[in-house]
Amino acid sequence: MGGRRVAAAVAGVAALVATAATAAGGATKPHSPSTSTTTAPTTTTVPLPAPPPPVSPGGSVTWQPTGRSVVGQPVLYVASYGAAGLAWMHPKLVRPTVVPGAGDPGGPWPWGGQVAPDQQPFLVAAFNGGFKWFDFSGGVVAFGRAFRDLAPGIASFVVFADGSFTVGMWGRDVNPALNVVAVRQNLGMLVDGGAPTPAAGAPGNWGASVAGVATMRSGLGVDANGGLVWAGGRLSPLDLANALIAGGAVRGMQMDINPDWVNFNEYDPGPDGVVHGSRVYGATGTDRYLHPDGRDFVAIFIRGTVLTGSADKVGTPALHADLHI
Repeated sequence: MGGRRVAAAVAGVAALVATAATAAGGATKPHSPSTSTTTAPTTTTVPLPAPPPPVSPGGSVTWQPTGRSVVGQPVLYVASYGAAGLAWMHPKLVRPTVVPGAGDPGGPWPWGGQVAPDQQPFLVAAFNGGFKWFDFSGGVVAFGRAFRDLAPGIASFVVFADGSFTVGMWGRDVNPALNVVAVRQNLGMLVDGGAPTPAAGAPGNWGASVAGVATMRSGLGVDANGGLVWAGGRLSPLDLANALIAGGAVRGMQMDINPDWVNFNEYDPGPDGVVHGSRVYGATGTDRYLHPDGRDFVAIFIRGTVLTGSADKVGTPALHADLHI
């Protein structure tokens, strides 16, 4: 990634209230008594952006909102499709972060394989990453640095500096005008154009399974509105593709597989003010990702948002330096 540079940390939430005051001093006319004219200070309020219009998950499944809401809108929905569990995350109100594990890929990295304690109050959900570093081609970008070069043609989960995100083929589906701050590559495309790719029907393309073709698998996709779709279950690769499509995904990729790794947790603050996890899918601990984990994962935070009609903010701005690619 020779020509890339690490930029300064992303500024906080834009469009706060600004106040400008001006005062004009007195002026004296020739051959007349001295007079003083003072212009009263004026206050200018920068218009605040309206919250994003309501967005709902699509697909053919029945979604249910769960967990917290932001500006009156749920940010996380869950559903099921056959043997698969599904989750959908709001395209405008959450900000994902790729978090390398304590040992994989190729650390050490910031946060030490967990969600940093000062960021846990903003945490909405977290889920497993992709294959171990020696089991996939491509790279990982996180916290302003890269692990291996990103490979063209590889399925990629991509996060931009404004908090938006996508899933697509690197070199084809990423808007070059946007600043990329995080990437997790893994294998090839599993869903493309709203349909399973031809490779989805060939299980040998999708990693070594400990339980036959139908093992615990997870996948990540993006829907037509930009919402993030996660799917997981004991599935074949083609079943996983169909589960993502049922959740509305138009493009999708396989993430990690096998029972020890596939997991999706929701996080909410408890009465004690501490954030606690609850299992949406998988069996690897409700507070996983709040403590050091050896493997990489994706954490979903409330995106920094200005509340309409005030200067109050919810959520978190960018969490780390931008890596411009």
